[in-house]
Amino acid sequence: MRIEELVEMIPGVCAGQPVVKGTRLPVRSIYEMLDQGWSPEEIVRFHYPFLSPEVVKGLIEHRDAIESLIRKWERGWRKRVEAFKLATRNAGSAE
Repeated sequence: MRIEELVEMIPGVCAGQPVVKGTRLPVRSIYEMLDQGWSPEEIVRFHYPFLSPEVVKGLIEHRDAIESLIRKWERGWRKRVEAFKLATRNAGSAE
């Protein structure tokens, strides 16, 4: 599967972080389960029956590229949070 068939980033869905295409499931959740020793079949069977083992295997196949997207999203998110904190502090001191 191509990465475009597996992952999407939509601003209004899970704060725009990479999710499994057509769902609200952050890809990082799948990677955390894989890192804990879950197999693709177990992830589907016991946690996310709306996925297929092939989708999870595709996420594994493209993990490096997808984790790069996740890191890029995290950097952007941190910047937005810091800008919000700064704006909030500045608004409070202007009163």
